[in-house]
Amino acid sequence: MKILIIGSGGREDAFAWKFNQESGVEKIFVSPGHGGMKRFSKVEVVGKLSQEDLVDFSTEQGVDLVVIGPEAPLITGLADDLKAKGILVLGPNAQAAQLEGSKIFSKQFMQKHGIPTADFEVYDNYENALSGIKKWPIEGEGIVIKADGLAGGKGVVVTWNREEAEKTLYEFMVDPTIQVKTSEILIEKVLPGEEVSVFVLAHGLDFLYLGAACDHKRLNDEDRGPNTGGMGCFYDPQWPDFSLREKIEERIVKPTLKGMVAEGKGYTGFLFLGLMVDQHNDPYVVEYNVRFGDPETQTLMPVLDGDFSTFLFDFLQGRNPSPIGLKNQASVHVVATSSGYPTLDGSPLDLGHKIQVDDGALRKGDLCENALLFYAGVNEDPRERGLINSGG
Repeated sequence: MKILIIGSGGREDAFAWKFNQESGVEKIFVSPGHGGMKRFSKVEVVGKLSQEDLVDFSTEQGVDLVVIGPEAPLITGLADDLKAKGILVLGPNAQAAQLEGSKIFSKQFMQKHGIPTADFEVYDNYENALSGIKKWPIEGEGIVIKADGLAGGKGVVVTWNREEAEKTLYEFMVDPTIQVKTSEILIEKVLPGEEVSVFVLAHGLDFLYLGAACDHKRLNDEDRGPNTGGMGCFYDPQWPDFSLREKIEERIVKPTLKGMVAEGKGYTGFLFLGLMVDQHNDPYVVEYNVRFGDPETQTLMPVLDGDFSTFLFDFLQGRNPSPIGLKNQASVHVVATSSGYPTLDGSPLDLGHKIQVDDGALRKGDLCENALLFYAGVNEDPRERGLINSGG
C-alpha cells in the first residue's frame, strides 16, 4: 500500500511513525512534511504542493490512501477533489468540514439537532458584541469568546474579567496587529467540569470509537496564559468509563452523524469531539474538529494496537476491517516549544537553533522507558547536518 500524508506537524510525524512499522505499507509520501521525517525508512518527504498538484501526484504515484492531517485543506475541499478522481481519502468533504471551519455553524447545528452544548449568542460586528456582553455576568460566571473561523487553537479566550473580554473583542474584530481576525464573534457560557478530547472514525452513520485523551491548551501551569495548539496531553485507559462513553455515543456521536446525513453533509473521516464533562458525568460539546488532534495523535498512536493502515483502507471501502483498539497502558505527552510561542501579535519566535537529541539513548530507553520522540516545527539546517527549530 502507498499512503500520502498531508501535513507537517507532530500529528503527521506520529502517523508516519505508525504506518512505517506496518508490513502492508510499501511507501509513505508526506506533503509538505519536514526534515525530521526522513528518519523513517519508508518515508519520502515531497515538499509543499498545491491542491491541484496533490491530486495529480496521488494519481501518478498510484497512491492507495490519502490521510489528511490538518483542517485547512479539508475546508478548502481537498477531499472532494481527491474523491472525484477515485482516490481513497480519509477526511470529510468541504461541506462537512464546516463543523470546524465555522464555530458559528457548528453551534447552530448542535442547537438544531439537540446536541448538548453551552448556551451561546452570535454577534455580527464589534459594536453589537461590545454592547451584547454587557448583559453577561462575566465576573461571576465567566465568558468564552471565540473567533468564527480557523485560528490554530489561538482564537478562543476564556475570562472572568470584563476588561479582558472587551480587549479580546477589540483584538479579534478590529486590531490590525493581531493575527486572529473574525467578522462574527461567538460568545458562550463557561462550562465547568473536566475537558476531554474524544475521537471516532465515521463513515455515514457507521462509526468506531477510537479513544480519548486530555489536552492541556493553556501555555502555562495551573491553566494560565494564552491558548495554544496544545502543550501536552495524556491518555488514561480507565477514563472515560463505560457509562460516560455510552452517553457520548448516544447523546453526541449518533445525533451528530444523523444530523449531518439529514443535511446532505454525510461525514467520512476522523471526528474530534472536544467535550466538557460536568459533575453529574454528563458530556457537553465544546467544539468539533474534523481531523485527528495534535498532540492527541502523538499520545494515542503509541498505544494503538492493530494494523492501522489496513483498518483504514478496509473501513473506508465498507469492508469488515480487522479490529484495532487502544492498549491498557497510560500515555503521557509533553511539548517543548520555541521561545515566544504562541505569538498572537506577529512578534517573531526564537528560531533557528540546532536540535540536539541523543537518538541512541532514546532508542535504548535510557531517557525513559518506552519513550518516543515526535517532531513538529522543525526543518533541516541548510548549513550542516541536523535539525533546527523552525516553528512553535
